Amino acid sequence: MPSDYGYINARIRGQHSRLLKPGAYEELLALPGFQPMEKWMESSPYSKQWHLARARYQGLEALEWSLEKNFCQTTELLLKIAEGRPHDLITIILRRWDLSNLIAVARGIYGGWSTAEILKSVLPAGSISEVKLQELASQPDLAGLADTLYTWGDDFHLPIKQALEEYQKEKDLAPVELELYKYYYSRVFKKLPLWGEDSASLKALFQREIDILNAKALKRLKEKKDLKPESIQKYYIPGGTLLSKERFIRYFDRKEGPKVLASLKGSPYYSYLSGKGSDQRTEENLEQEHFKELSKLYQGNPLGIDLVLGFLWQKYYEVINLRLVARGKFYGISGDQIRDQLLLW
Repeated sequence: MPSDYGYINARIRGQHSRLLKPGAYEELLALPGFQPMEKWMESSPYSKQWHLARARYQGLEALEWSLEKNFCQTTELLLKIAEGRPHDLITIILRRWDLSNLIAVARGIYGGWSTAEILKSVLPAGSISEVKLQELASQPDLAGLADTLYTWGDDFHLPIKQALEEYQKEKDLAPVELELYKYYYSRVFKKLPLWGEDSASLKALFQREIDILNAKALKRLKEKKDLKPESIQKYYIPGGTLLSKERFIRYFDRKEGPKVLASLKGSPYYSYLSGKGSDQRTEENLEQEHFKELSKLYQGNPLGIDLVLGFLWQKYYEVINLRLVARGKFYGISGDQIRDQLLLW
């Protein structure tokens, strides 16, 4: 099987041509209800999964399952058409979904949710399959989650194990989530030098993700009244460009904090953290800007990982957009209200 980007990207261009054009969203928004959208699914690029879904589910559940299945089959295809370094790169990029799924499962177990409820919040697009996620979601506690991952030889058991003592002592899920993030990004950055020309795009992708996580932590912690100064540093995730660990800690100092904030002027994080001005940003704005940068990569190096990254995120957000439209139609929300939530490029 060819492993060069010429072959892989030719296949991806074929997949990309099946993505919805902006005009298609306007047609969907104009549909008079949920049933017409079900009819649209029958002749859409999601028709194959839609017909499968209707044998198992009904209504909104069937539509959401078919969107999810389509995305997961797309990621499976990416792995199938690549080998060698491109395959390794795609694998580690898709581990991002394993990371977010494990956090969702941990939150569900922590919150005492049922297995079925937890599974509604995962998207099995990584290496942890739907069946395995079901087993993880049925674990009685986080120790069981870590042990199950260990049994499968999945290295994500390590950060969970490492955070268990503090989790059990503080009854706080934050240490588990932080260790998972830190572990994933440290693994990625260790491998960056091995990826040659692809390193630049991947480094920028992961740095922005870390910056967003650190910015969210700054904002959340600033509002925490019982924050202990000695505990601040544990919330910092290394690897971003926004702040060093030292400046991250100084942000909470009454005297130094305003200086640190002022140093971020000109970046999208300043208005997010200061909460001032007409350009006030929210977490959603930060993530949307990140997505738009990623989607532009589709026009990047035709002989590198750029096309894969650009296509993958455009596909992912198409699924997110369609889910928003479907839910809006199902619950009778107006097209204008749904349009405001869509992320288009």
